[in-house]
Amino acid sequence: MSQHFEFNLQKVLELRYRLEQQAAAELGRFQSLESQARAKLTIQEKERQEQLAAWRERNHGQLDIGELEAYQRWLEVLDQVIAQQKALVEELQLSIRDQTDKYLAARRKRETLEKLREKAYAEFRQEVLGKEQRELDDIAATRFVQREAPFS
Repeated sequence: MSQHFEFNLQKVLELRYRLEQQAAAELGRFQSLESQARAKLTIQEKERQEQLAAWRERNHGQLDIGELEAYQRWLEVLDQVIAQQKALVEELQLSIRDQTDKYLAARRKRETLEKLREKAYAEFRQEVLGKEQRELDDIAATRFVQREAPFS
C-alpha cells in the first residue's frame, strides 16, 4: 500500500488534545488545593475543639471574667479563621465544578474530532482496498487474456 493517510484536521485534533490535557491538569490542581484546604479546615476545627476542652478542664467551676473574655475573643478569632477557610473550600468546590465542565467540554470536542478522523480513515481504507481490488482484477484479467490469446 503506497498511499499514506493524512487527516486534514490533524493539527486541530492535536490542539484539542493539548487543551484537554491542560484542562485536566487545571482540574487536578483545583482538586489538590481543595483537598489541602479541607485538611487545613479539619485541623482548625480540631484545634478549636481542643482549646474549648482545655479551657473547660482548666476552669473547674471557677470563673475569672477577664480570662473568660480573653478566651471568648480567642474563640471568635478561631471562628473567623474557620469561617474564612470554609469559604475558601466552597470557592474551590465551585472552581472544581467549573473546571470539570471545561474539561468535559474539551474532551467532547477532542472525541468528536477523533470520530471524524476514524470515519475519514475508514473511508480511506475502503478506497485503498477498492483500488487494490481493481488492480488485482486488472492483473487477473490481463493474465487470463494472455493465457487465452495463443489459443484464439
